[in-house]
Amino acid sequence: MARIHCGRVKSFKDPVHGYCDLCDSVASMVDVWVVQRLRWIRQTAFANLVYHGMEHSRFNHSLGVAHLAREVLSFVAGNTRLYYSHAPGMDLAEALLNSVEMFQLASLIHDIGHLPFSHASEAGILEARSVFEVEGFERVPPRHEEYTYSLIPLVASIAEDYGIEPVFTSSVADDLSLILRGVSGGKGISVFATSWCVTSILNRLLAGGLDIDRVDYLLRDSIYAGVRYGVFDADRLIRVILATPMEIEYREDNGGGYSIGVSPEYSCSIAVMDKGLSIVESFLLARFYMHREVYQHRVVEAYNSLYARLFGLMARDGIISVGDETGSSTIAIPLPVDLERMRRDALDLWARLDDIEVLNVLRSIVHGVLGAGEDTRLLAEMLLGRRHPRVVSVIEDRRLWSAYRAVLQGARVAGNVDELLRDVVEFQRENPLVIVRPLETDVVSFGQVNMFYRKEGRIKPLGQGPESSRVAKLAELGLWRVAVYAVKGYEGKAEKVVDLLSEAKRELGSVERS
Repeated sequence: MARIHCGRVKSFKDPVHGYCDLCDSVASMVDVWVVQRLRWIRQTAFANLVYHGMEHSRFNHSLGVAHLAREVLSFVAGNTRLYYSHAPGMDLAEALLNSVEMFQLASLIHDIGHLPFSHASEAGILEARSVFEVEGFERVPPRHEEYTYSLIPLVASIAEDYGIEPVFTSSVADDLSLILRGVSGGKGISVFATSWCVTSILNRLLAGGLDIDRVDYLLRDSIYAGVRYGVFDADRLIRVILATPMEIEYREDNGGGYSIGVSPEYSCSIAVMDKGLSIVESFLLARFYMHREVYQHRVVEAYNSLYARLFGLMARDGIISVGDETGSSTIAIPLPVDLERMRRDALDLWARLDDIEVLNVLRSIVHGVLGAGEDTRLLAEMLLGRRHPRVVSVIEDRRLWSAYRAVLQGARVAGNVDELLRDVVEFQRENPLVIVRPLETDVVSFGQVNMFYRKEGRIKPLGQGPESSRVAKLAELGLWRVAVYAVKGYEGKAEKVVDLLSEAKRELGSVERS
């Protein structure tokens, strides 16, 4: 294992990794309020209503990812030195080791942009925007990453006060932006090629499909759920990854017969060594089964969908607002632009925007302290009383999933399908106790996983190697489902929506055949 350039290390006891080891300077950032806020946001939204042990938070997960950042860099640097021992490879390995502090910091804050109840609120934003057409929500991004990016200036200013210095650019903010956004060049970037090459690699290690974010949450969520679906040999996985330096042509090493160059399409990226094929297979299976059996469990998704609809109704009723206008019992969501400018009122709103605030508002609705529509109050009572809507139908079809999600995001789709799906949205606006939701999925594509064949010294995408057809099929596994839910007594009305979706599915099939 290569020597990490970290200085002193602080350890946090952890039920998944044993200890989470953070560079001392990064450990100082753990107590910053923007990180501590994650203690009050559950990692898996309402999965705890089905798997009662899943009470863990985004804070637990963020510490785990920061720990894995240090671990994976040591092995990636060592493997890169071994298989790319010419100058670019050695320079790259050294640059990776020098970046551990910044990479740990980026990993620690990668989820600070989450709204209450994590991804369930992202679905709620689409409900407010598309189903109920609430003014102002078109300015709220439905992806938590945008909020994370907007908080980078705040984090950077605090990090610099703690003595953390930039590695790739002239500022910590630019360094973090390059790693988190995955941009291989930008404002203030060093002219030294290895620097921006490293930021691209770090982004892939953090959010590239086969990444430390997924490694931690699969293991952590599996343990807290009390299931074994997400358990795999993570220690083995991080030991078989290497980074590819910037190189524009192949050069043969006559002594050993190895090609030591990298073709441009695989430069500044990561790859799994061929001896790690089995652990990639194990990882893909863990990902698939955790989604099928836990994240997309029919009752878990029923509660998540109930909350998303409730979010939209609260926005319709003026209980959730956008910007800085708020009452004592109203939830206000600040805009990213105001957070990026570090406006004090926006930061104050963000500091108290967590699961606890939302739950307190729901209790106020149920007890009549806060005025709301009857449908809003009914759904709030159901959520707090652990009563989920009925599952009327689940349609598994990738084309329908993509088309309906596109319509919710404001796009148009081909032919009669667009009109049919907009009728589905309009029906829900008039009948909010019928809920249609494209269930979230997580797919690792071939473009995200490359294999390094040691004897050839070549990199190929997963699926093109001679031994990897089995793993390639696993990587194609996905869950593309549109679910229809209804509050008890509204199942009959929901059948109309099922008919519209079925007709849209047939139309999509006709378009594809033509």
